[in-house]
Amino acid sequence: KNTPPPNTSKDKKADKQDELTQDLFDYVAGDTCAPVASTSGTSETIKLPDLPKPINKVVNMPSKETPTNSSKPINQVLSAILLSRTQREEHLKKRAVELGEDPDVFVTITEKDRLDSIRFWDMMETDSRMCAWAIELEDDPKEHMNMTIRERLIGEEIIRRSLEEDGIISSWLDTDEEWQKNVSILQKNGMLW
Repeated sequence: KNTPPPNTSKDKKADKQDELTQDLFDYVAGDTCAPVASTSGTSETIKLPDLPKPINKVVNMPSKETPTNSSKPINQVLSAILLSRTQREEHLKKRAVELGEDPDVFVTITEKDRLDSIRFWDMMETDSRMCAWAIELEDDPKEHMNMTIRERLIGEEIIRRSLEEDGIISSWLDTDEEWQKNVSILQKNGMLW
């Protein structure tokens, strides 16, 4: 018969120590003015800076649209999303071949890509402006781009997938005039599709 051994004073002491450690952690985590040991010989208290607030997964995006026909069966919506995603992936692979890159590597979305997508919107807009500016000066726009073609394409793909995960097929990427203007400038100059 397997019965647990009775609590010993050693177990009670360990539990008490765990409790004290948690209390100390809670105290320090809650008090940003907690004294910090110093080797300078002074006993002044150092105020720690406020921690930054976490940012959303994707920033600078207009609010998500809700599907217009919510009576569509979920399978129909999922099929449309899958078809759309498959078509986009094939398009990305073709673009990779045109650029002389490995299609499978090109379409693989890494954790770094996901993190970079947070700043994607701003960088896309900046590249669009730089492209227009370079054309005005009759300069090569490719010399002034911050993002690679892959970064732009994958950034857009990450945003689209995020929207699709929420069940949104048509998004602001397809309807926003400012976004379409930026995309159009980049497309005309071979910076996208």
